Amino acid sequence: RPRGHAPAPPAPRRGAPPPGRRRRGRSARVVGAVLVQAVTTAVGGLAEGVLVGLSPALVGLAFLGAHAVGERTWPRQRTAVRAATLRPRTVADVAPRGLRRLTWALGALVLVLTAVGGLTAGADGRSVTRVLGDVTSTAGPYPGWFYGAWLAAGAVLGVAGAEGVLRLVARRPAVPRVEPGWDVALRRASAHRVLRGTQLALGLTAAGTLAYGANAAARAGYPGAAVLVAVAVAIALVAIAVGVRPAPDPDAEAAASASAGHGRGDG
Repeated sequence: RPRGHAPAPPAPRRGAPPPGRRRRGRSARVVGAVLVQAVTTAVGGLAEGVLVGLSPALVGLAFLGAHAVGERTWPRQRTAVRAATLRPRTVADVAPRGLRRLTWALGALVLVLTAVGGLTAGADGRSVTRVLGDVTSTAGPYPGWFYGAWLAAGAVLGVAGAEGVLRLVARRPAVPRVEPGWDVALRRASAHRVLRGTQLALGLTAAGTLAYGANAAARAGYPGAAVLVAVAVAIALVAIAVGVRPAPDPDAEAAASASAGHGRGDG
């Protein structure tokens, strides 16, 4: 080797982000969860009820914050020759379409549920009342405006935060000395994790809102309201099932894309 030239750094191992980024992400998630738990246990009464309802959203925002830190500190290329694409990547290029639509749908569902709860709640914004003849029944807690305004705000922040992190994923520096297809596959795996965690937070928020509302309505005497509890359980189970689904393997996805490209070229 000619004197005066330092050896090139080894190529990154495929399928895994840099170790420092993994450690920062785990630490940020742990700190976020601890803070949420500490705040929840430090207050009581009605404020505690609001924080319990916001717990999925707060953990989801901490999750997104950890990913945002990781994307902002993604290592930049240090090689003499840097690779770049001619067309800037967009969120649509890296985000799974179905998972992104599910995330938006769950966010919209939270807004619909809180709006319905707010319009049907009593004057206090946290109970529901049924008047049947001379009998008046009131039950709570109910997701009226007292709770719903906070839940809706958490859902909006969750969807907006996810979109912001997805843009960071799309625009982060490329991994040096790897095929462009593999770099895109790694971005898609990151976007999959972001959306997977966000939809879980939104799904649990929607399920909790519906379950508490249906339970209060059933105790107030509204017929058929108990059936909505089963719907809430189904929403939560779907969100959990999607949340634990592993992200696509970048190696397999890159190989599949390359094979498809060769097939089109041969055709």
